[in-house]
Amino acid sequence: MKRHPLLIPLSQDHHHSLAMCARILRDPAADHRADFAKQKDDLFAHFAEEEALFAPWWDKLAQPEMQRRFENEHALLRQMLAAPEFDNPDWMKSFAETLRDHARFEERELFQAFQEILGEEREAT
Repeated sequence: MKRHPLLIPLSQDHHHSLAMCARILRDPAADHRADFAKQKDDLFAHFAEEEALFAPWWDKLAQPEMQRRFENEHALLRQMLAAPEFDNPDWMKSFAETLRDHARFEERELFQAFQEILGEEREAT
């Protein structure tokens, strides 16, 4: 199914995040400061953009468990981004797995659910 136009830039952001996660997971002990420097502000902006976009639609989606997961993972990732442990390979691995799993959740589950609502809204206008 083709992505709704509002979701395409977010999916493109996920591609960049997943590439960073793959680099970290290949070698969690390597120095990934440069990746963080490039992506940190973009990730914070991405989270804020998603939250603003989806806020009016949560009631219509009517999947509170999905909303809780979305919000909890954004909060966790913000905490991790605010206090990175670059010299801790276990932390680096955990961060990359958390971000990877979150992006996959959004792409495979959340965006699919919102896609239907956004499509209905477009047809109603």
